[in-house]
Amino acid sequence: MNQGTLDRTRFERIEAYVLGSMSVDEHALFEQELASDPALKAEMELQRENTLTIELGGMDRLLKSVSTEQRANGADLRTQGAGWKSYLKYAAIVAIVLSGAFWVMTRPTTNERLFAQHFEADPGLPVAMGSTTNLAFSDAMVAYKLGDYQEARDKWSILLKADPANDTLRYYIGSAALAMDDADAAIPFLERVAADPGSAFHDKAMWYLFLAYVQQGELAKAKALPLDNDTAYGERARAIKAELE
Repeated sequence: MNQGTLDRTRFERIEAYVLGSMSVDEHALFEQELASDPALKAEMELQRENTLTIELGGMDRLLKSVSTEQRANGADLRTQGAGWKSYLKYAAIVAIVLSGAFWVMTRPTTNERLFAQHFEADPGLPVAMGSTTNLAFSDAMVAYKLGDYQEARDKWSILLKADPANDTLRYYIGSAALAMDDADAAIPFLERVAADPGSAFHDKAMWYLFLAYVQQGELAKAKALPLDNDTAYGERARAIKAELE
């Protein structure tokens, strides 16, 4: 097989990936190749940008063509059935182009995809039924377990004002924020706990802080976290870092 054939094959695979026409297995294999081949990743990003440019440029030309045709024919869309058919035909084409452009622009970034792939909300602490010890904390934990993260954050935040050094409160406020896709709010809380080796939540805070950094695109900070040799999270952290290279 000559080099030209190889280049064409590579181009067609990139095109299929960008347009979303790969099978699930092909997509997974190509994602692995992107993670290990910076040149391939760069080509893919360039082709994605080119595809968007072409689609938007084609739409602009089409709209100008429609305007020119209507003026030349003196068509009155309010009274001419043929005019309406022509208009609807062009409108359908524009809708297709717009949907393709929207898909390219809103497709998740690698950072967002990795976060979504690896994030699972902390399950929370057990809540003993009928216990009256620290009732306010337990009430917030019940809300957290039910997925009412905002309610849990609000209640724990009140408790934190009275006990600002409480690492449990800081960790779970950060966890609730991250579960709400609010990484900006989660990071300061998780940073405090991750910086305290004596905290019972130190390792988990480090992992969730890592994911929060990844989602926010703060890759230098994510890579700097010493997670590679962690028994619980090291393998996943290394895999994510490899895809970010």
